[in-house]
Amino acid sequence: MTLDPEFSKQTTELILQTLELYKSAGASPRIGETWNCSNIGDFLCGFFVGEIVGSALSAFQIVHQREPTADEHLEIIELVESHSKEIKEFFAKFN
Repeated sequence: MTLDPEFSKQTTELILQTLELYKSAGASPRIGETWNCSNIGDFLCGFFVGEIVGSALSAFQIVHQREPTADEHLEIIELVESHSKEIKEFFAKFN
């Protein structure tokens, strides 16, 4: 593991807190129409994962004042993937 424990902890908190925000906010009824997608839950799940990974990578750059290595980037993705069951279960409700 190459990420420092504090960054991993904060990233995990970001994942969980953002998912809770999505749960309380729900989804716009116009998503399917606006983005021309039939599986709204799949679209939202991909959007969420991209948003979280992008936010974590940006936070890494701010905290460490450098780009993450390939291993660090992969670890950030793995932190998100470690919550895949809960993420998929929530967004599946929109399909």
